[in-house]
Amino acid sequence: MSQAEITSGYLTEYDSRRDPTLGGKFLWIEVQLENSGPDEQVLPAPEHFSVLYGTSEFKPSYGHRKDYPDYTVLKAGLFQGQKVNAWLRFDLPAAAELPELQFVFQPESVEINYSFPTTDYAWADHPIYFWRCQG
Repeated sequence: MSQAEITSGYLTEYDSRRDPTLGGKFLWIEVQLENSGPDEQVLPAPEHFSVLYGTSEFKPSYGHRKDYPDYTVLKAGLFQGQKVNAWLRFDLPAAAELPELQFVFQPESVEINYSFPTTDYAWADHPIYFWRCQG
């Protein structure tokens, strides 16, 4: 996850405004993925990402904001050394605030490893996850 943002509406790629249902708001999560392996890797399906709020789980939905790449329309795979950044949209209750939310990645069939970046970086106390999805 690169960044998170909450909005009360957004401008679509067609210059029309989209507002959430009454009592809701939009959460946007930017994810950055990189294939550091030698083989092409299949991107995780959008349904493998979730936002947890209390005892509720929210799945992403299509929501292409103007000038923002949408995760749901990315090509299926990443070649060696290729990186992508894209956004996922979640519809949340209006009462939900960023500190109360957890963003999770739950693949169906994977091999997950993790490591920590060098201490030269400000985010060195956060792990970097590596996965190999079965395609």
